[in-house]
Amino acid sequence: MSPPEPDLLARLRGLLALRQQELRALLQDAAEARASDHGTEVQDFKDVAAEESRAAIDDVALSHATTELAQVSAALRRMDEGSYGACQECGEQIDERRLLALPATPFCTACQADHERPGRGRRL
Repeated sequence: MSPPEPDLLARLRGLLALRQQELRALLQDAAEARASDHGTEVQDFKDVAAEESRAAIDDVALSHATTELAQVSAALRRMDEGSYGACQECGEQIDERRLLALPATPFCTACQADHERPGRGRRL
C-alpha cells in the first residue's frame, strides 16, 4: 500500500485543522466557564448530588477533548514530518478508509486491535 495521495493528504489536513480549532475552542470555553463560575447557592443534598454529577461528566468530557487534541496535533506534526499515514507501531501504511474515518489515528487496524487487547503491556 502506498502513502496517501497529495489530494487526500490536503483533505485530511483540512479535517484535522478544523477539528483542532473545534477542540481548542471547546477547551477555552470550558476554562472560561470554570473561571467565571462563582458557585451558586446550593440548597439541598439533591442539588449537591446533581452538581457533583454534572462536574464529573464535564471532567470526563474535557479529558477526552484534551486527549483528542493531543492526537490531532500529533497527526498534523506527522504530516509536516512526512510520516503521516504510516503506522507508528509496525510502519505499514494505514488504509485510506481508516484515515478518512479517523484522520488522527497513529495505528493500522491490526496494531490498534493489539493496543486494545486486554492485559496488553501489563505485567504482574
